[in-house]
Amino acid sequence: MSKAFSTHVREDMNHDGFHMTFANGCTISVMFGKYTYSDNGETTAEVAAWHPNGNWMYHQEGDWIEIPDGSEVMPRRTADEVAKLMHSLSQYK
Repeated sequence: MSKAFSTHVREDMNHDGFHMTFANGCTISVMFGKYTYSDNGETTAEVAAWHPNGNWMYHQEGDWIEIPDGSEVMPRRTADEVAKLMHSLSQYK
């Protein structure tokens, strides 16, 4: 079983963040720093999500959609938006 929480630090790329895997098997990644779609964590972070089957996921118009054969991050999300995405993904069925 994988850990529910893990940190991801890349000092060589000047960014860090964390992953959380919820009871439903979905994982969310929150990253911030120089080479991410954020303002280095000042007010925004880059968010990505994965379904337990490995597909990337994207939150659009209030719903999560799976992206087979691809990847898509959610750029420049505020702390409030990240919290809402986390809660929403944790409830995904």
